[in-house]
Amino acid sequence: MRTLRQELAESKALHNHPTYSKMAFVMGCGVQGAGSGSHVVDDRGRAFLALFDQYGNQSFGYSNPRITAAIREQLDSGVLNSTKIMFEEVQIRLTARLAGLTGGRLPFAYLANGGGETIDNALKLARATTGRPKFISARGCFHGKTFATLSASARPEHVARFGPMLDRFELVDFGDVAQLAAAIDEDTAAVLLEPVQAEAGVIVPDPGYLREVRRLCDEHGALLILDEMQTAFGRCGTFFAHEHFGVTPDIICIGKAFGGGMLPISAVLGTEQVWETLRVLPSTFGSSLGGNPLSCRVGLESVAIASDPAFLAGVRARAGVIGARLARTAERFPGLVAAHRGLGMMHGLEFRDDATAGLVLGGLLAAGVTSTYSLYNTRVLRVQPPMVIEEKDLEHGLDVLDEVLAGAARAGHDRPGAEVLSPVHRTVRLSRPPETVRELLRARPHLLDPFAEDPGAETAEPAGPDELVEPSFRGTLGHDVVVWADRVRQLPDGVGLRAEPCWLWASLERTVTVRPAADGAGSELTVTVAWDTGSGGYEPMLGGRIGHFVTERLGELVTALEATPEQPE
Repeated sequence: MRTLRQELAESKALHNHPTYSKMAFVMGCGVQGAGSGSHVVDDRGRAFLALFDQYGNQSFGYSNPRITAAIREQLDSGVLNSTKIMFEEVQIRLTARLAGLTGGRLPFAYLANGGGETIDNALKLARATTGRPKFISARGCFHGKTFATLSASARPEHVARFGPMLDRFELVDFGDVAQLAAAIDEDTAAVLLEPVQAEAGVIVPDPGYLREVRRLCDEHGALLILDEMQTAFGRCGTFFAHEHFGVTPDIICIGKAFGGGMLPISAVLGTEQVWETLRVLPSTFGSSLGGNPLSCRVGLESVAIASDPAFLAGVRARAGVIGARLARTAERFPGLVAAHRGLGMMHGLEFRDDATAGLVLGGLLAAGVTSTYSLYNTRVLRVQPPMVIEEKDLEHGLDVLDEVLAGAARAGHDRPGAEVLSPVHRTVRLSRPPETVRELLRARPHLLDPFAEDPGAETAEPAGPDELVEPSFRGTLGHDVVVWADRVRQLPDGVGLRAEPCWLWASLERTVTVRPAADGAGSELTVTVAWDTGSGGYEPMLGGRIGHFVTERLGELVTALEATPEQPE
């Protein structure tokens, strides 16, 4: 019988996102329940502590009471829909408040729904203002998933799948002033950057980098666009991250935390010069539901929270804890951790391979702590908790991270090349004769199957030369039961097991061969487990989780086999 978790995972795989569905399932994610602060529960009532704020969306925590109160207040007012022709008070007050955050240097703002939409608006403004066609962005950047934003990142896998991309985008290395100086010219409309590259693996530039970028833009008449989708609203210790670096851009893009984790809202902020195009062509921008009264009321509350000096002081205090603890973690586990980077409450631990990242993420979830990887560097674990996390919870989450890494080190995963990926081979020596072991496997073919919920279960009927189909095989990945169709085939010297291709497995095979030991005393067993979840580039990360589970479970099953009676009961 399928669990609710499996039913939802299958439906998500069939109708929404196959890869993300199996990733969440393999890692052990349950069905989301209610959340509060830095905690969220699953359908079983188990609480999880967030060491990650869902890419900035949950920066103020789950169900922040100020945000929920603002929503109720606006709902009770009955002012919920945009007429698009009347003066909408909450929207107008919000844009004025955003202007105040920049000291009036960027006095205009246009509201939309999401990051990609707002970055597109920024690019349009830059071209209209300068009359130039070219944009410069940085390798490893993430600005969204529209055609324009994917063109800005120009990742080879995107170009291969979606190309041709929009032209006149040029990439330089993030942090390299000389490359930018060589690329910027009289055709450059704008340089588009993140103050900290989040999805590249939390890449923090040298302190003077953005000032040099600002200088080069000024010298060449180009605009500076800063994408602060993940870095604004206090994440780096100041309301905008660019304040930390001592620069003022011509255009700022914000979103994510702007909606308090509940409603979609984003904005592009610009100078008076940049906004001239809206005077000339007022219909240039449009967003059907962008800037609606409910989202704007939440936006006002998010701004109020993140601009509070006491709130920002708390962020800086917790940032100090994260930075110091992760620096010690990197020093303690040099065989696992290749680098630690971060600014404010935005940090990353880069592991030495993708498999370790998957192993650690799964281990954290098993211990009740959530985190994730960087989108374009899956070796990097994100430590970017909600900014409202209590100090004791933050310390606990970091303690759990250290415990998971210590367990990985004890298991030998801190040695070069120690990652366990498909296929896994295990050879063991048993004292009993080969035929005795084969008889056991004929009656109990899953005896050495790490995925069987009940490895000792007998088959419904003795398996003959043909394959035996188990339409509702009860498997496990260590979290709970998962059902799939399995096939059992008796081999001359053992048994072969094969899952039918399904939402979870592109392929899964387990083979056990039994031969006489070389010295004639007892038998030698070789177990081979090979899998493919069909997750493409995420396969090594999932392999870290699956491979660890397989090796641990095989050890348990071999030990159990040695204690199994010689004849089936």
